Amino acid sequence: MPVAIPDRFRLEVRLGRDGDIEEWLATDTSLDRPVLIRVLGPETSAERRREFVTAVQKASAVSHLHLSAIYLVEEVEDGAYSVSEWNGGATLRARLDAGDTIEPEEFLSNASGLFSALAALHEAGVVHGGIDLSAITYTVAHPAKLGAFGRHSRGADPHDDVRQLAEVLEQALTGSPPGITPPSEAIDGLSSDVDRILRAGRTSNVSARSLAEAFASAPTPRRPQPESPRPSRRLLLTAMALVVAAAGLVGLGRLFTPSGLPIAPPPAAQQAGGPPQSPTTTEAAPPPTSSIPQPSSDVTVSSAETFDPFGGGDENDALVENLLDGDTSTQWRTETYLDPLPLLKPGVGIRVEVTGTPRVLELIGLAPGASFEIRWAPRASDDLDDYEVVGRLDSQPGTTSLQLPSRPDGAWLIWFTDLPPHEGDFQASISELRFR
Repeated sequence: MPVAIPDRFRLEVRLGRDGDIEEWLATDTSLDRPVLIRVLGPETSAERRREFVTAVQKASAVSHLHLSAIYLVEEVEDGAYSVSEWNGGATLRARLDAGDTIEPEEFLSNASGLFSALAALHEAGVVHGGIDLSAITYTVAHPAKLGAFGRHSRGADPHDDVRQLAEVLEQALTGSPPGITPPSEAIDGLSSDVDRILRAGRTSNVSARSLAEAFASAPTPRRPQPESPRPSRRLLLTAMALVVAAAGLVGLGRLFTPSGLPIAPPPAAQQAGGPPQSPTTTEAAPPPTSSIPQPSSDVTVSSAETFDPFGGGDENDALVENLLDGDTSTQWRTETYLDPLPLLKPGVGIRVEVTGTPRVLELIGLAPGASFEIRWAPRASDDLDDYEVVGRLDSQPGTTSLQLPSRPDGAWLIWFTDLPPHEGDFQASISELRFR
């Protein structure tokens, strides 16, 4: 049975347990509104009850749209309880168990709001310490709320809170454990900026306030366009062209074979009792030339330069020549960033124009811990979307060798989407770059 609580609160439904805390849906009869009551019973220690009351009192001092409001907390004989807002929402854990994720259109505002709420707690000196899928309630078209204050702490500092919230939000968005599949690859219309922001929250020492601002400025998800029930004009024209081409081929066949039948080789003559005779042959025609580009034996780098369409345009340009000087003691490096790259811009990189068809790219002395893409375009362009992504990976110590798809000439892009920590900041470097 629950401990004694004031008569103004009428217990309605036992919701279950949150660790050692029992939860009840109740009615505040004085204000005629539903409330959530969380109770520690006599089986808990006096130290645990004091810890619970202190944690809830600290959280109650912070007011935010995305925090569950706390109305009352008290330690009583053989127990303690808190009274907080009941917004009617299900926890993210319950929603995921029912196969329901956060809609992409609802995600960015709620993600920004929850990180803003967490920042408000941290700025007041409060660490939540127990953020998981059960700590957040969510109802479509209503703000998601962070609650479950007073749990046993699983986090020692604000960075633990940030990591826990980033992991929870990624799982609530995709329905899969965090770090398995980038959300933008699983959800149509979702910007890859969301991948980078969530990854920074999970893996970097970044503040909750920075992530709130990053989500607030991320591109709004594009809704998938419904397919037209009628064939498009382009499709009809293409079909007509194919019909005309097929008719032309049939006509040519009848021109060279008047009977309209396929040509078959004459049967081989055979002498009685003798071995089969080879049919009469003519000189074989040369095999047709394949239209598939063949690898060139020589690959020449015609130019190399930094590529920074989302920044100031200068990423240590004077050091680019170090990538091609054959000296592994020299290097090119990005600018030094105070915050993780995903919070600042989509990326930065090196663009290399080549002649020939390279099949291997070697990156020597590449700083470990960087995330990057290999992209290609038939000609140099200042628009990132003009480049085809042909590979994604995280850098490792030593030499990184990458097998490249067959692409003749054009511009290759080594595009960094995340930079490794470097002396308290963030920076990537490469000693040598070679195409073979």
